[in-house]
Amino acid sequence: MKKTTKATIAAVAAGALLLGGAGTVARWQATENVDAGTVATGHLTLDATTTPGAWTDISAGEPGVPFDPANDEIVPGDTLSFDQVVAISAEGKNIKGELSVGAAGAVPAELADDVTIVLDVDEAAAGLTEVGDVLSFEGEGTYNLPVKITVAFAEGTEASTPDTTMDVPVDLTALSLTLNQVR
Repeated sequence: MKKTTKATIAAVAAGALLLGGAGTVARWQATENVDAGTVATGHLTLDATTTPGAWTDISAGEPGVPFDPANDEIVPGDTLSFDQVVAISAEGKNIKGELSVGAAGAVPAELADDVTIVLDVDEAAAGLTEVGDVLSFEGEGTYNLPVKITVAFAEGTEASTPDTTMDVPVDLTALSLTLNQVR
């Protein structure tokens, strides 16, 4: 190769390197911190330990009589309710929550078709509104929410409940409440 060709290639390569590094050429720039303050996160907590709950046999559709899970047993057609007040602490603009009951492990497979567990909340609780399953809080603060967990053993028809549903434990200690933030 000729010396002039080599010189031309070297000049083009040097120019490309200089152009590639053009970002390092000094230009004016200014940076200023914005005095926007601090944003804190809120919280949503559930406390089901402040007020003990109580079981009631409401099978007759009346206010019911006390039910002791350690000593009493249910039969097809029975309905029990567990009533308790839970405390919800909600902090944050526009916060909303959804309360649900978890029954995993409570109802054994033998009773899965016959026993249902449902959660009801007292939507008249001060400062709370419920639309569907979503709780809206009047504002930030602590709310005392009466809840009712209903356990119903379907009555069925004569001889429709199989013998495999007899003497089967329903583990009521496996019930749980979960409060999820949905907004």
